Amino acid sequence: MATPTTAQVNTQIGNATRELAPGTTWKYNEPGDGYYCLEWMDDPALQPTEAATMVKATELAEAALLLN
Repeated sequence: MATPTTAQVNTQIGNATRELAPGTTWKYNEPGDGYYCLEWMDDPALQPTEAATMVKATELAEAALLLN
């Protein structure tokens, strides 16, 4: 299996956050550089950790590579 690049993982940050924290409010500031481009606008207790977000984003990037 091909390993996704950092850029491919970073493109999945928003999707990962949507899956990990559905119904929350946040904004992804472009140009994106990973987790720290998220501007959290909801209860901070609901924000997924950086580690959880990056694991999910990597899973989504790997799945996207399989589809191509």
